[in-house]
Amino acid sequence: MSTLAEMLFRAVDGVFVVDSQQRIVFWNPGCDQLFGRTSADVMGKRCCEVVRGKDPAGQPFCGGSCCVARLSLGENAPGAFPLRVQDAQGQELRYAVSIVLVPSLRQDQWYCVHLLRRGEAIDPLAIIQHEADPNPNIGTHRRAPDRGLSVLSVREKEILSLLAEGLQVAGISRLLNIRPVTVRNHVQHIQSKLGVHSQAGTVAYAYRHNLV
Repeated sequence: MSTLAEMLFRAVDGVFVVDSQQRIVFWNPGCDQLFGRTSADVMGKRCCEVVRGKDPAGQPFCGGSCCVARLSLGENAPGAFPLRVQDAQGQELRYAVSIVLVPSLRQDQWYCVHLLRRGEAIDPLAIIQHEADPNPNIGTHRRAPDRGLSVLSVREKEILSLLAEGLQVAGISRLLNIRPVTVRNHVQHIQSKLGVHSQAGTVAYAYRHNLV
């Protein structure tokens, strides 16, 4: 059976690792191609200086106050989150980033593994399960689109996509230049059409049925 590292690296587009000071200690060839910078160039640098990611609203995400950096303050490890980065040609790409914490040899310290994947986030536990049962095609198999998408308006599809990227009502309102109450009305219509009852349920339904 392959090592966990080998399984993860096969399933994602890029992997980098930072220490407790957010300094890069590992940078795989996928990140070489994505960012146009080699491991020799980025090792020891703070990840925010190299990745310079933005949130779905186009605001700077990487930095001392990002959810990963706050791990050192005792906060829980974040779940998957959306991130927009520029590739080596300056084109903006949308990624889902998953975090895996690996204990360091130093007491009470961790390495933070960043798994970058185009489109949907990756569940490391699902990879392990897949290795034990190789019939499903983890990372390549996707369910056929659900009919729910066909009943949504163009604006509702747009808002659903932004919800799936992690934006809240206020952020969507600013991005689309519409009133927050209008966004809430659209969200209610989406939930009614999809038969769900919460924003979290809406996003889960969208990913489960390949609507985004």
